Amino acid sequence: MLFSEELGAVLQVRREKDWNRVLYIAEKYGLVKNIHDIGRPVFDSQQIYIGREHNDDIYLTFNRLDLQQTWSETSYRMQALRDNPVTAKHEFDRIADANEPSMPMKLTFDVGRHRALGIIAKYHAEDLPKPRIAILREQGVNGHEEMAAAFMRAGFEAVDVTMTDLIAGRKNLSDYQGMAACGGFSYGDVLGAGRAWAQTILTNPNLRSQFSGFFARPDTFGIGVCNGNQMLSQLKDIIPGATHWPTFGRNDDGPFKARYSPVTIGKNNSIFLAGMEGSIIPMVSAHGEGKASGSE
Repeated sequence: MLFSEELGAVLQVRREKDWNRVLYIAEKYGLVKNIHDIGRPVFDSQQIYIGREHNDDIYLTFNRLDLQQTWSETSYRMQALRDNPVTAKHEFDRIADANEPSMPMKLTFDVGRHRALGIIAKYHAEDLPKPRIAILREQGVNGHEEMAAAFMRAGFEAVDVTMTDLIAGRKNLSDYQGMAACGGFSYGDVLGAGRAWAQTILTNPNLRSQFSGFFARPDTFGIGVCNGNQMLSQLKDIIPGATHWPTFGRNDDGPFKARYSPVTIGKNNSIFLAGMEGSIIPMVSAHGEGKASGSE
């Protein structure tokens, strides 16, 4: 049973809650004879036992750390040749650290409460026009539809604005209260982390004036995601109060990386993070040029 090439599927279930339910469903469909208890993980000791636990018939015992390193070694060897061997070795060695803490998470706000409902209700009650936000994109950007949907749910009038719209004069940032620079792969991510997008603005007198004027107004806000964030970091010379912002360069460990990181929300004046101080939120970070440098 353990070494059959046709084993099928391995399910991990919570014994105290789900084991009997799995058996019930299997019996209902005539599959109970095909269900086998093949083992169990013990998290405190990092052990995995293979065998029938109900009669203490343990056939094999493995250490979870050893198994994971064995599984990961081929990838590590390839990564060490392809990328930075020092950082590749560091990642591989961390697998064997049984004391590494789990990812923390703490919420200081109610995720089920629409945080903009009060503001939206005020606009409706006073019959005010919705605030307008420019959903800004450049060639290669692909996250603009999700960005627009998010702001529409928060009560904004979201307007698709391309860089060519601004260059040609079809649209102007003076008509918007907000600007969201979207993510994706601007210029195919081959000309630097948002630098080509930023240079389009900085080297065009009309665009530079539009963006400088937008950021100088007291009634505006901006947000950048992915390439949009990298682009905005290159505009810090024309954004009041942004001199301490970092710029982004190539990762020390080589190519594109994607992983979760716990992000702590500190004391802030951000309209996006109001009421969230003290929260620790696991967030995905995915980039090829995400090394922040030059920040204070």
